[in-house]
Amino acid sequence: MTALLPRLPGPACDDIVRSFLTAGPSRWTGFRPDSLPDQVRFAATGGTPINAVSLARLRQDLIAMAERHGFGREGVRPSQADFDAETAAWLAQSDLFATGEALRDDVWAFVAAVVAPDIVYWRFGSSAERYAGGVRNTFQRLWMRGRGLDRGAGHPQRWRLLDELTEDALVQITERPSIGGDTVLALAVAEAWLRAARHHGKSAMEDIMRRAILRIRVRNEIRSLANLPATDLASFLDGVFGVPDQTAPANGRQSEAQHTLDAAGSTQSADDEQVAALEAELPRPGTSLANAAQNVKQVAGRRGWLSPKSQTALETLSSGRASLDRGERNALDYLLSRLSDAGMLKEDIFQLRSALSVDPVPTGSPDTGPERPRRRSWAIWRAR
Repeated sequence: MTALLPRLPGPACDDIVRSFLTAGPSRWTGFRPDSLPDQVRFAATGGTPINAVSLARLRQDLIAMAERHGFGREGVRPSQADFDAETAAWLAQSDLFATGEALRDDVWAFVAAVVAPDIVYWRFGSSAERYAGGVRNTFQRLWMRGRGLDRGAGHPQRWRLLDELTEDALVQITERPSIGGDTVLALAVAEAWLRAARHHGKSAMEDIMRRAILRIRVRNEIRSLANLPATDLASFLDGVFGVPDQTAPANGRQSEAQHTLDAAGSTQSADDEQVAALEAELPRPGTSLANAAQNVKQVAGRRGWLSPKSQTALETLSSGRASLDRGERNALDYLLSRLSDAGMLKEDIFQLRSALSVDPVPTGSPDTGPERPRRRSWAIWRAR
């Protein structure tokens, strides 16, 4: 019989998460599977409510996976991407989440806010959307990835896509209902991304992926891509990602399915115009960096972690400029390390560190200060 999972309504989830964050993770009393919050509900029919033993085992399994990747271990740098990949595969195979119960946002709100809020805090800090149900939920997003990118039980590298795809690529696939909701198309896009990354290099894939997703979504409105023969779908996706077609017929003739998709041929066709309109809405260069700087500034400010120099550095980056003096770079680097150690703002930290790695460092001018900070004063700052 189906095990009915606990459901936590949205308003109740907000209250529980607010109380958890206000008190702080260190004062959380822990998960009690035999005494669930009063706001928790179960479906009236369709199965039997899950028992306390199974809920306790769920908690134990999640904790075990998190601990393997640094959760609760002082001095150990967390490996959160590896945690995501392992947990996604585990959730996709778990019998608890193999029924329609796993399609409900309020079930995942219960898992994040009641069963394992400490893991959510380790992974994402105080971001409320990571506790609430939806595609941003810490565990729901991983379940969606595991279900959509499973190559099958007989595949020798069944879960490789979870390890190989970047966070940006995974988000682009699973947070688009027209793609992530169709396992055939989601898997095909992920495989095409992997081929494109080998061809273009991973570092070039973010912009390529975002524009490819736009074109895929538009073409999917014209004809259901998931219903194409596998070779034709792979050929179309390779074209979208700018990868030389390895499946084209030897005589150079276009396949019937591909011909149907591209018959118009004109760069001004209706679907291309839609793509161009969507591309115009993409963030301009520097926008994502400015957003990352603003997010870091807000979170660090609430925690009292901003120094004058790190604040100046973030304000400079928020304004769209990327020229920092050495003192500002050092202060920002230290702040990012603190946030990273706390398991917070992973994507934003990556954006800022990428900018720091390519930004030239002015040296020796009166405005930018000395080329190297004095060792003693830097040591004092590091000890704060």
